[in-house]
Amino acid sequence: MNSTEKIIKTMSADQMSQVVAGVQADLDNEIIKTKQTLDQIDQNIFTCINNLKKLRRSIIISHYAKMKNNTDGHKNSQRDALLKNLDCEDETKDLSVFMTNLSNVSTQLRTESTSNIEELNKTILQNALPPASFIPKTGLIDLTFVIGNIVKISDSENEMKYKWTVYVRNAEEGVDNLIYIDKVTYFLHESYEPNHIVDVIKKPFSLTRHGWGEFVIRLRLHFKGNMNVQTDVYHKLCLNKDITVGIPMVAKEQTVKYNLLLHK
Repeated sequence: MNSTEKIIKTMSADQMSQVVAGVQADLDNEIIKTKQTLDQIDQNIFTCINNLKKLRRSIIISHYAKMKNNTDGHKNSQRDALLKNLDCEDETKDLSVFMTNLSNVSTQLRTESTSNIEELNKTILQNALPPASFIPKTGLIDLTFVIGNIVKISDSENEMKYKWTVYVRNAEEGVDNLIYIDKVTYFLHESYEPNHIVDVIKKPFSLTRHGWGEFVIRLRLHFKGNMNVQTDVYHKLCLNKDITVGIPMVAKEQTVKYNLLLHK
């Protein structure tokens, strides 16, 4: 029997209760201190997130200010769209993803189904959904869309370091022509087989992949209505290899116009 056990055996019930109460009080104090420490950590994370957002805004503004081909400000609309997106971002998610992948940023698969780029740029791509009872207009209709792609490059040595999103969006704010589209079929380079033909059936009709080179993507737009109206458009995927590492940028856009005869 050691000295501790001897002391315990000589203690009365009241003394034992006092010892237990003292241990419980010390434990409660430690729990309170730990909670206070966690609260301070949460506050520090919140401050870091706000500083990160300010830094990213500064980088975007600085990038467009220094662009040699933007002396007349014609690309400022892209800048303003990206700045607007920052207000809708989940910065906490971005920070968590960054910390998780800090030691190995090149392990993502090129067939990844979810896209951080899509999250970062959902304000550019996302349009209000039509009502469930939507019925497309019939007759001769003029429709205008913008076909484009966004790209983000990592500092990885992996050749699949380019993360791109190709999309179809409305050409004018407040005019939702996407409600006339039933689905978009993307025909990718054969190197993406067996996943080189992809149907996207809901807005914003965007597709994200990882890659290393540029190629021409064929998009087949299927319009609503029982006449099965469809048309093809070709988009040259632009990776814009001079962009800043880690910042998603609009690399290329083109406007397409259709004059379609749609029937019920």
